[in-house]
Amino acid sequence: MEFSTILGAWVAAGLTLFIFSFLYKDNPFFKAAEHLYIGAGLAWHIQLIIYKIIKVKVWEPMKVAWASGNWFTIWMIIIPTILGLSLITQFIPRISWLSRYGFTFMMGYSAGLALPAGLATDFTNQILGTIEPFANIVNLTPGQLINALILLIGSISVLFYFFFSIEHKGAVKKISNFGIYFLMIYFGASFGNTVMARFSLLYGRFDLLVRYSNAQYFYATNWIIVGLVIYFLLEKFVLNKVIAKNS
Repeated sequence: MEFSTILGAWVAAGLTLFIFSFLYKDNPFFKAAEHLYIGAGLAWHIQLIIYKIIKVKVWEPMKVAWASGNWFTIWMIIIPTILGLSLITQFIPRISWLSRYGFTFMMGYSAGLALPAGLATDFTNQILGTIEPFANIVNLTPGQLINALILLIGSISVLFYFFFSIEHKGAVKKISNFGIYFLMIYFGASFGNTVMARFSLLYGRFDLLVRYSNAQYFYATNWIIVGLVIYFLLEKFVLNKVIAKNS
């Protein structure tokens, strides 16, 4: 096996165990891994901005527009670029007010994009998905009919729960209270999905540690665990006594 592969295994196993070491307590190994992770993520994000946004959407189109003398395109590139760069001025107190223009444009543009998409997905499609099964109710199987009825009852009861124009009492209160159960089911399913996703990441790291504990990787996981245990033992029984004696 190549040296670069073995070195990569040691680095991957080491950084993973350094992060896990925080479960015991805060320590220099965890801090080093944390800072390295943040630095690497920031560096990746910066190069992504340079090569996927500035180069592709600003520099190259500007060269083409400048060569052809297309001033409309040039200004359509310059104005958004200046607005984007104005966001950086928030770190300079004297001219931080310039960042307001960039934020205002960004929020307005984002809202204009999000509203039609949100209406189409969260509103129109929800209504269509609730009503559409009943347009072909004759051909529905018993299971499909029950599923459609549950979806209809759940949608209406949840809407009643968020209907604040009238006081929730009597029939309205009963229906809105019934909607709470559907909301609890939704939040529980969403939370369960999130937990499963996080556990899948955890299983992936455990699988990596087990894989790198083999002889072909020179028992990287095993040796790093031993090193961490020795460090924590020395810190607890030796370093703390030395510090206490000197103080």
